[in-house]
Amino acid sequence: MSAARALRTALASIAVVAVTSQGCSQGEGEGRITGTINVPGCWSGPFELSPDFFAGQPFRDSFQIKIQSGSDFQTFSDGLMITLYDTTKVRPDPDNGNPGRYGQPLAVSLPPEVTPPGVPVKADPDPAPASLTLYLQRSCRVQNVTLHAAAEVTIPADGSCDAPALVGGDPTTGCAAETESPAGVGTGRSLIAFRSVANGRLDEPTASDRFTAGCFDVYLADPREIAPGGQGPPPRCRGHLKGTFSFFFERGRPAQAFP
Repeated sequence: MSAARALRTALASIAVVAVTSQGCSQGEGEGRITGTINVPGCWSGPFELSPDFFAGQPFRDSFQIKIQSGSDFQTFSDGLMITLYDTTKVRPDPDNGNPGRYGQPLAVSLPPEVTPPGVPVKADPDPAPASLTLYLQRSCRVQNVTLHAAAEVTIPADGSCDAPALVGGDPTTGCAAETESPAGVGTGRSLIAFRSVANGRLDEPTASDRFTAGCFDVYLADPREIAPGGQGPPPRCRGHLKGTFSFFFERGRPAQAFP
């Protein structure tokens, strides 16, 4: 090998090391999710997710939050995804007279792209501002288990959706404090509240602009169980989860939002 070629090879190796050493950063944060899950053939009973991976992905005015146990690929992990569709309606903007909606309970419903079989697609004049999806790819390896927070569910009489004492913030009170809810049947309606939402930029003078925090109380359903045509009662409750989350937004590897 010539000296010039050896030098080019060495410089290329240094460049590769420099690029790969940047890695994929994760947001520093904390959270807890507890409740009950009823997935035939996989999970039935109390459920707790102790997340240690938090990520936020801004896109235009939306913000997607990933809360997961472990930093493995989603296809091998348990976690949940929250999508806030329009941050401008939640984050305060005093300069434009927008007080924001921090601390207010917001409805959570199926994502617009999730259309149950046999249910016609209709425009919603007042869509829910957020959606939440739970995936159990590590716990339910023999199945592809994904449950969605529904705006309203039917709570069965067999107790499979009765929640134990759930520890977390209360969306109806703005997540101000960690509370313990009594066991038993709840309302069947899904809510989330934010105390802070990152704006997706790193050039902010204060850390508070990169901070995301909130709490939720959601009821999960399998969209495939919605009545044909969407004319029947709300889908059967397949889970009741309550949780809190807080983390700082950090810039990760380009073109790879999550691991």
